[in-house]
Amino acid sequence: MIGTFPSEFGSLTALSSLSLYSTLLTGRLPSELGRMAALSELWMSENMLTGPLPSELGLLTALTFLVVQANMLTGMLPSELGRLSVLGLLDFSWNSLTRRIPSEVGRMTSIYTLGLSGNSLTGPLPSELGLTTTYMLDLQENQLSGTLPSELGLLTGIWRLNVTSNSLTGTLPSEVGLMTGLTALDLGSNSLTGTLPSELGRLSNLVSLVLVNNSVIGSLDTLICDQSFPNLDIISANCLGNPPDVPCSCCTECCDESGTSCEWFENKTLLFTK
Repeated sequence: MIGTFPSEFGSLTALSSLSLYSTLLTGRLPSELGRMAALSELWMSENMLTGPLPSELGLLTALTFLVVQANMLTGMLPSELGRLSVLGLLDFSWNSLTRRIPSEVGRMTSIYTLGLSGNSLTGPLPSELGLTTTYMLDLQENQLSGTLPSELGLLTGIWRLNVTSNSLTGTLPSEVGLMTGLTALDLGSNSLTGTLPSELGRLSNLVSLVLVNNSVIGSLDTLICDQSFPNLDIISANCLGNPPDVPCSCCTECCDESGTSCEWFENKTLLFTK
């Protein structure tokens, strides 16, 4: 399909699944989309869609999958998305969405994957994210600010949290230790400060831990390297310097406090320096 999304599709009220992946779609999503009341799956990634998301998406209360990655969508996330109580997968990554993540995301109690990476979202993370059941929260490469809400600790089943390359500040809350299912915790390239909480040592299922390019301090030797983390494969921190901000003898990537000089290791053997 080449061209704009036909508004006539709104008459397909019994259609349950619509996949328009990489079909050269252009223009805006029409408000008539909200009439497709039986729609449970909507896939429209890798097109050239523009303009804001229609608030009428909130009328599609049967949706379980809503994936519109890699388009050119602008504007804010409609608060009406909070009506999608059975939605499991929501992914608007790699668009040009702006403004805050609405607090109404907390009403999407069935969500297990929330992907919003690669946009221009601003403001703090809503504490209501802790009301969801998400397993994967990917918010990397936005302009999010403020602190990490302690309510994220309520996400005890989450296995990936990625907020790399934002403008987050403040300390890493001790409640991070409640997210014991985490396999990937990616916090790199923010403005986090303070001492790493001892509760970080409870995350024994970690495979990847990225802390590099922040202003945190504390010893990963004590919290991680001297403990049992059988699956841990990637550890990145500001562990260069004399003394380093974050001593870490088991890190696979060590950078200085400015992030301009880094070294990579495998089994504690230096591979290369940048």
